[in-house]
Amino acid sequence: MDQSIQLGDGGTGLTVELNAYQYFSRHFGVYGNFYYLINPREQNGTRTYRETLSPALANEAISSVPDQYMARVGVNYMAGHIAASLGARIEGIPVHDLVGGSGDFRRPGYVLSLEPTISYTMKKTSLYVGVPIALRRDRLQSVTDKERSTPTNKVNGDAAFADYTINVGFSVRL
Repeated sequence: MDQSIQLGDGGTGLTVELNAYQYFSRHFGVYGNFYYLINPREQNGTRTYRETLSPALANEAISSVPDQYMARVGVNYMAGHIAASLGARIEGIPVHDLVGGSGDFRRPGYVLSLEPTISYTMKKTSLYVGVPIALRRDRLQSVTDKERSTPTNKVNGDAAFADYTINVGFSVRL
């Protein structure tokens, strides 16, 4: 099974998050959210065996523990207990970590999505469903890809991105 779809990477990091919203009336508002996971651990010790495919992949023999990011902006409309929002969302894995090394095996890149969401609120409880739909997917060159590239041959590794995701959430205000 491909290691990119395995849950967790064994790292423990620092999360930086910023949330903002502004209501212009009882029914209409805008929102923004930024999230970045700084993971100082460079690798998790899990073998990929990619070096058996080519000696040029020797520095991808172990899985990386990369940073991650996500940002969202959008508008929302509220009517009674129901709110609908539409926004843009970008999420991904950077080529270089803010702290720690950036080598080893990783598939850096990002997905830019259109994110419709609907939520239902009753008293202190909210339930929401959001379905980000991918508009653009870009697999960026990893450290190894850049090392293997020449002026006439740009190397860019493999990747697969979902067309959409389904996010379901539940919250209770205390």
